[in-house]
Amino acid sequence: MQAIPTLISRREVIVAAPTGSGKTASYTIPLLHNLKKPSKSGIRAVIVLPTNELSSQVHNEFLKLSSGKPFKICLLQKTDIKLTHFDILISTPKRLIHVIQNGLNLSSVESLILDECDTLLSEGFLPQIDEIVSACANTNLLVSLFSATISPGVEDLAKSFMKDPVRIVIGEKNTVVEEVDQKLIYTMNEEGKLVALRRKIREGVKPPVLIFVQSKVRAEELFREFVYENLNVDIITGDRTTAQRERTTQQFREGKIWFLIATNLMARGMDFKGVHLVINFDLPTNPTDYIHRVGRTGRMGKRGTAETYYTDDDIPYLRQIVNLIKASGKEVPAWLLNIRKLPKRDMKRLSKLPVQRDHVLHDPKLLAQNESEHSQKEKNKPKHK
Repeated sequence: MQAIPTLISRREVIVAAPTGSGKTASYTIPLLHNLKKPSKSGIRAVIVLPTNELSSQVHNEFLKLSSGKPFKICLLQKTDIKLTHFDILISTPKRLIHVIQNGLNLSSVESLILDECDTLLSEGFLPQIDEIVSACANTNLLVSLFSATISPGVEDLAKSFMKDPVRIVIGEKNTVVEEVDQKLIYTMNEEGKLVALRRKIREGVKPPVLIFVQSKVRAEELFREFVYENLNVDIITGDRTTAQRERTTQQFREGKIWFLIATNLMARGMDFKGVHLVINFDLPTNPTDYIHRVGRTGRMGKRGTAETYYTDDDIPYLRQIVNLIKASGKEVPAWLLNIRKLPKRDMKRLSKLPVQRDHVLHDPKLLAQNESEHSQKEKNKPKHK
């Protein structure tokens, strides 16, 4: 919320704040205040986010906070609709680029918000963001950046198209909030993870629970392990259609799904009320992913728990996660602090390489069925979305 007065005074900001601390409200409130009332002059504010799920969530937040004011707010889902009569446009980069290239005029945009900016300013999105910034040709344009994790490289890049931004850091930069109780659990191997997860469920957990894995294939395999055990479990990955992902997300929010198995798709920004437990079934290979994953619990001052399983294969990646846990004020065993620290160059290389893991599934029939279905999905996947 410290960003609100700065944004109201029409300054550009770079905000690093812990997950679950109210970042969306901190730019929604001043943006609506500065717009004052609806206008027919065209789109005046653009919010860009990396995923459809996060865009939908922010759209709902704007609708709540603008209640009573007739602002026209568009969540860009179809690219063939007329957009000129909207005040605020919320979109992912790809859809926004499509309408820009088809003639959408953004010269009246007064505010451009990049939410989860460290993702949006990474190599995959950077050309699209560059085109979006160029399209917002208003000389009085204000650009603001928000995320839980912002690296010095991202800040340097952002300053190349921002005007003397105010840097706001809430709490310790790039750390996990104190409200999350973090645990590291050694399982020796992949089979040990299933043993640990089943033991946790038998002991009793309070749904909803988020379980993170490193790939779509592993999500599907873990789902098959538990789908017939009366657990109300489902998965959400990039393979599913937007409609399927939205339906799964809504059912998870409503408590109809107790255990949601996800890839990093759901790790960024998504706000699920009442998630008491996050399980990293697969250890994240870099601190940024860890912060965003465990940030799905312990939100807005509420307590939460994050349990992370690790095997012998994860040891090279473990030290950086241990450092994060220690930095957030939690105790870690002394021997974990003595794990050899790799040179930065090696750590950077490793962070981009997924750990080579054994299959989650051990039943040969289920494994063959899963591989067959996954191959069929890949064949049927359209070349252009």
